[in-house]
Amino acid sequence: MDQVKLALAIRSLLPPRPEDMEARAAAREARFRKLLNYANENSPYYRKRFQGIDLNTCAITDLPTLTKAQMMENLDDILTDRAVRREGLERFMSDPSNVGSYYKDNYAVCHTSGSQGQPAIIVQDKPAILTTFAAQFARGTPVSRRFLPFLQKLFNPARFAIITQKPGFYPSSTFFNYFPERARRYIKLQRLSVFDPPEVLVEKLNSFQPNFITGYTSALETITHELHAGRLKLNGDLQQMTNISEPLPEAIAQRVEKAFGVHITNVYSMAECMALTCGCQATHGSHLNDELAFLEIVDANNRPVPKGTAGSKVLLTNLYNLAQPIIRYEIDDVVTISAEPCECGSLLPLVKAVEGRAKDQFWVDVNGEIRDLPYYVFLLALHTETDLAEHQFLQTGVNKFVLRAAPLAGRTLSAEKLRELIQRSVTAEGLADVITFDIEIVDKITPEHSGKVRRAKNVFGPPPSAPNPAHELASEP
Repeated sequence: MDQVKLALAIRSLLPPRPEDMEARAAAREARFRKLLNYANENSPYYRKRFQGIDLNTCAITDLPTLTKAQMMENLDDILTDRAVRREGLERFMSDPSNVGSYYKDNYAVCHTSGSQGQPAIIVQDKPAILTTFAAQFARGTPVSRRFLPFLQKLFNPARFAIITQKPGFYPSSTFFNYFPERARRYIKLQRLSVFDPPEVLVEKLNSFQPNFITGYTSALETITHELHAGRLKLNGDLQQMTNISEPLPEAIAQRVEKAFGVHITNVYSMAECMALTCGCQATHGSHLNDELAFLEIVDANNRPVPKGTAGSKVLLTNLYNLAQPIIRYEIDDVVTISAEPCECGSLLPLVKAVEGRAKDQFWVDVNGEIRDLPYYVFLLALHTETDLAEHQFLQTGVNKFVLRAAPLAGRTLSAEKLRELIQRSVTAEGLADVITFDIEIVDKITPEHSGKVRRAKNVFGPPPSAPNPAHELASEP
């Protein structure tokens, strides 16, 4: 039955044709009204916020916005299943053996990464997880629009290598943790960690010989270097690479594509709406699945900006997850929607650029060897600290870092607990005797002049004799 549901969901989300547009608009409107009325009936928080609003006729701009802090402070009243509570969710996620299991047999749960400052808990029902996979199967791979050839491709064994963090309750891991059981019989997954040494990645990829590789930009750069060095040896079966979770600079995209001879798709999504976009098969933008979500590109005062113009933030409305309604949710990403149709011919809106998640480069000196230090080494440590409202990591010297942490209203943070969490993560990466860090508990993180807060900020400077990135890209074959 689940296999049939997945197949039908895939069919409903195949790339739209001109004759589909009217029906798609009607379906989007129906989802929107269902979401509003369901939230009003089942969420005490939204019932209060929606007072005086006609939910059957209102425009989306008539609705209040929701911040991450508001969501976490009111999580128990936002969740629509009254038997699901924050305390139980946190207890469930504190046990690593629950990774990949459904909470109360019905809900997939995860922490957001906190890259926007504060981690949050996200609860998705099984239909929402099914929709996420269906969207990626239908639109995230280079397939024919015809249903039967696509379905045949789905059920032919394919090898997917995923280079993210180690399995846990963070978003990109959650997506693969709940990979449909039926599909696992036909699609082989190889889970790799961005923290694996290059020689480990090479050994495993050489053995697995993937058809598809998904990973962070930094991981794709690493394996590209290993390919140039002759250590990574793929046999020509690679069909596509996909970037997630980090910005994909055009120069890096071109370098990786030239090395591997396949296209990189670039997916813009978040835990709050993992089916938000699918990577374009011709460009390095992302196509908005606009029948599954509203993405309002707005200025600092929540006023819409013209297409082709970067906004100050986005307001996200997830139309397919009823377990935890996400309605006009503020995300501090600088996003540009293309004013022109995509060159690939897709009728879906094109997310042309996402700039809000770029991070300063950290580095460490290990016995005289300069190495890049992924921000995730620190960020991973904060996933379980849900009383955290904001954070900022600073590099203040050679191997010296500072965490500034601000608690949620009415909550407190322990500097010793934060130190223990970070030390555990640093130790796991073999850097316990290399990195030193201080903890500062503050009331608020001061934003930049732009109004944004850089969560990872190098105030010390680049490493000694740091190469020019443009020169490095141009000089490598």
